[in-house]
Amino acid sequence: MDRDTLDRILEEHRLWGGPAGEGKRANLVDAVLHGYDMRGVDLRDADLREADLTGCNLEGADLREAHLPGATLRNCNLRFAKLGNADLSNCDLRGADLTGADLTNTDLWRSNFRECVISPTALHAALKCRLG
Repeated sequence: MDRDTLDRILEEHRLWGGPAGEGKRANLVDAVLHGYDMRGVDLRDADLREADLTGCNLEGADLREAHLPGATLRNCNLRFAKLGNADLSNCDLRGADLTGADLTNTDLWRSNFRECVISPTALHAALKCRLG
């Protein structure tokens, strides 16, 4: 995907999440976004199923409730990203930096964390069991 198309999708998503309710939700299913700098981007509730985000800079990005099952996030900078309630099931997170990322209630089922930088506290927040 070229940068202009991505910027247009991100702007529509920003408007969709705004008070006027204009724009539309980002649909980046199967998108190939290698190496894009998307620091601080708002992708709350965006659809990124099977997207390839290898090497992207998503530092401080807001990905709460985003749908990323099967996404490739290899070597991504996800430092301080907001990933609460996101679906990261079956993701490839090898080599990703999740330092300071909020993983509260994030679905990490069957994701690959090999050589990933992640704090035990953040991982615990994602994997916390609920007491019945």
